[in-house]
Amino acid sequence: MGPLATVDLAEKIILLTKVSRDQDHIPLLIYNNTRIPSRVNAIMDQQESPVVELIKTAKVLEKAGVDFIVMPCHTAHYWLEDIQKHIHTPILNMIENTVHFVKNSINGEKQILLLATSGTVKAQLYQKAFQSEDVQLAIPTKKEQKIVASAIDEVKAGYIANNQYLNELNKIIQKYEQKGISAIIGGCTEIPLLFPYIQNKKITKYDPTLMLAKMAVKKAMQNNKRIDKTLKREG
Repeated sequence: MGPLATVDLAEKIILLTKVSRDQDHIPLLIYNNTRIPSRVNAIMDQQESPVVELIKTAKVLEKAGVDFIVMPCHTAHYWLEDIQKHIHTPILNMIENTVHFVKNSINGEKQILLLATSGTVKAQLYQKAFQSEDVQLAIPTKKEQKIVASAIDEVKAGYIANNQYLNELNKIIQKYEQKGISAIIGGCTEIPLLFPYIQNKKITKYDPTLMLAKMAVKKAMQNNKRIDKTLKREG
């Protein structure tokens, strides 16, 4: 759960909430637990599992009284079912939401390039999710994936516009666009932060963080309406 990716999600939720006063915004409780071990290292190298800290984080949020939880980390969804078993509060599924959004907004794309962490790719989180859809996911080669992973690490370190792997990332996207790919999925929450610096303007850029923010705002507004109706009845 990168801090910059967390801020990106929070900002998108705020900007998508069309209100004119502070008091009308959706109450947000953000717990950016930096003690969660690397999700990628756990999958790729069988290092310490993050599931204990992920469950602890979810329990803190549940105890605080949140209506639902959003987890702005694609790779962490590998443990989503394990986390959900330990809490009653629903966790919105970022990957399923992305597949649903792409399926319903697709512009004729049949081949989409996945830009994600090596852990997400190895765990086949998106490959499995898209299995029943009429969409073919293109996966970077091992050499290309190293560049994608390095670009993600640079963002985590605070390098976005000055990300030293941007040029190589643009070359990868250009190569796949020439092969017939017409869209990319930012399958890591750090990738959409690089979207403004993607040189290819013809390719569609699917931002799962934005899609998650839209789902969160919709669900929060629905919850608020139910609360308002209950208060009116009790009043």
